[in-house]
Amino acid sequence: MDIPFYLLMGILFIGIFTFGLYETKKKNEVKLEEIKLEREKIALEQKRVENERE
Repeated sequence: MDIPFYLLMGILFIGIFTFGLYETKKKNEVKLEEIKLEREKIALEQKRVENERE
């Protein structure tokens, strides 16, 4: 009876660990996208300022 218990605990642990890795990866992708959008926003703002100077 002990083997199924440890097997279930192992599967549960692997599932939680995999979910944690997935969530971390997703958060990193969202942060990278936010940084990319912020850079584009700054570039557009700089272009607008340069066009106003001309």
